[in-house]
Amino acid sequence: AQHWTQSHVASQYRDEDRYDLTLLDYQTPWSELYAGALIDLRKIEAEAVSTGNWNLNLQAVCLTAFTYQLLVDWYSDVPYAQSLQGEGGVVAPQYQAGSEIYADLVVRLDAALAQDFSGDGVTQISSDFVFGSLSEADQIAAWTQFANTLKLKLWLRQTKVNNAAAGTAISTLLTNGNFLTQDAKVDVFTDLPDKSNPLYESNARQLNVKTNLRGSRTFISWLQENNDPRLDAYFTPGTTGHFGLWQGWFDAPTTVVAEQQPDVAILSPTQPVYFFSADEVMFMVAEANARYGSASEAQAFYEAGTNAACERVGTDCSAMVAAGGIYEYPNGSLQENIKAIITQKWASLVYRGYEAFWDHNRTGVPAISSTPIIDPTNPPAVVPGEFTWSVGGKTAAGVFPKRLIYPESERNTNQNIPAEVGLTVPVWWAQ
Repeated sequence: AQHWTQSHVASQYRDEDRYDLTLLDYQTPWSELYAGALIDLRKIEAEAVSTGNWNLNLQAVCLTAFTYQLLVDWYSDVPYAQSLQGEGGVVAPQYQAGSEIYADLVVRLDAALAQDFSGDGVTQISSDFVFGSLSEADQIAAWTQFANTLKLKLWLRQTKVNNAAAGTAISTLLTNGNFLTQDAKVDVFTDLPDKSNPLYESNARQLNVKTNLRGSRTFISWLQENNDPRLDAYFTPGTTGHFGLWQGWFDAPTTVVAEQQPDVAILSPTQPVYFFSADEVMFMVAEANARYGSASEAQAFYEAGTNAACERVGTDCSAMVAAGGIYEYPNGSLQENIKAIITQKWASLVYRGYEAFWDHNRTGVPAISSTPIIDPTNPPAVVPGEFTWSVGGKTAAGVFPKRLIYPESERNTNQNIPAEVGLTVPVWWAQ
């Protein structure tokens, strides 16, 4: 998403930054999602159904759907209907098309929402890390909003390839209007080994290189161009002030770029992990209205989302969003309005770059610079905020990644895995 880039004096994320992924990358996340999260959620869902605890069932279905959404968005086709069967079941599940999985996830979410939450078996779930502090009624209400928000996301993903159906479904969701108005996040981290925010734990504590992640010139230049106060909230300035490193320029000689000259990404051991932030939901609703609903509501949710995104990191952008401000809503063509909404959403998703990556693949926002940076010491003029192809890129010049590669562990154990798909081939909803 070009918020960050790999430090030129470290090496941890070079393969990601130069688009050089292999079968050996991301084997653990694949396993953790299937053999860890999804199999546990399947057991929880079965227990909830057997006891009639439809609150617990709703939570399990929501998190299952969220997890499969992640998998589909990274890989397009994944094991689904035949997966998670364990011993005595299908050990080499068939892969299903992402479009089929998305459709079934909506059906499962609707079925979970249709249950009777007033039954004797329904209880408050205190072990819920997301909404466990709420009363039973408020917890159910929050997870209901989570389900509706997730359905909105699933349909927004399809605006490019299934616009008519997406328009009908999103219009209904907008009419009902019951989306999250609070953060859906895990906020239980402390500044102790193995108990801190996972990215901080991996990057700062285990790798012990707190300066691995540097500010990307793409994002830094955009924040500077707009005099955006979030610059100091997201980055610690380098020795010469705020300075962004060209994307993928991890071979920059220190005689040209001093060791501590580029900005360093600010990471906190106690930072929450978000399923949805309230401002993200506002941007989703703004986009939905811009495409299929009310123009005035699109503007109102855009303004509220931008202000909330700034407030979440301790800054104030209200003057920038107001009439005459640099972030004033354009209220122009659909393309202009979507550009404004997704640009501000991109600026808010610094710690969830995967969501911004998917938005970019779906909408083309932010735009891609027409001129690759061949010689970073003498670069062409680049519009602040436009994506630049990695200086160390291993794909064809100017061609960006669109997905992940199926891991070797899966290829070695499941003969039904599809033929390898190139890293630069779009997933189903971005074609």
